[in-house]
Amino acid sequence: MASANVSAAVQQFQVYQNKLDKELSKVPALVTIEKVTNVPKTYLVSAVGGVLAVLIFFNVWGSLLTNLLGFLYPAYASFKALESANKEDDVQWLTYWTVYGFINMIEFFSDILLYWLPLYYTMKAVFILWLALPLFRGAEVLYKQVFRPILIAQSSKIDNVSDKIKNKINETASEISNEFKKD
Repeated sequence: MASANVSAAVQQFQVYQNKLDKELSKVPALVTIEKVTNVPKTYLVSAVGGVLAVLIFFNVWGSLLTNLLGFLYPAYASFKALESANKEDDVQWLTYWTVYGFINMIEFFSDILLYWLPLYYTMKAVFILWLALPLFRGAEVLYKQVFRPILIAQSSKIDNVSDKIKNKINETASEISNEFKKD
């Protein structure tokens, strides 16, 4: 029985490794590195991911690494989405940036408390992966279940405040411009 479970786990691991290899084959730099080093690109990516996971776990550059995690891949994926004809991926990444920006704003004000939570940056890294990876599409889930209902209910108030701020900025800019014209 245990032997069958191990065999099934190994087979499942091979399936995931093959899927990862197929995806990584789309990245020319990794294909080149694999050819030069004779180390499979899945091993290279797994090793780098493992090192980064250990660094985040022990909070060595935890803030920097989790912010890079939340920015680098999503920024590149957003670029690719904008360049594609498919609009569905545009929606996915626009939703991601909306949720990610709001989460970062909350984190900015609560970081002094959150930092003291054990494994905070590890939890943040897992959360960012859940938000960003197309496999999970966590940003869409969070947007549809939390942000969208709140924003729809409050949109008229938000629009009114936004209009007041815009008007005040325009008035101030006009006053400053008039002061410079006088001189």
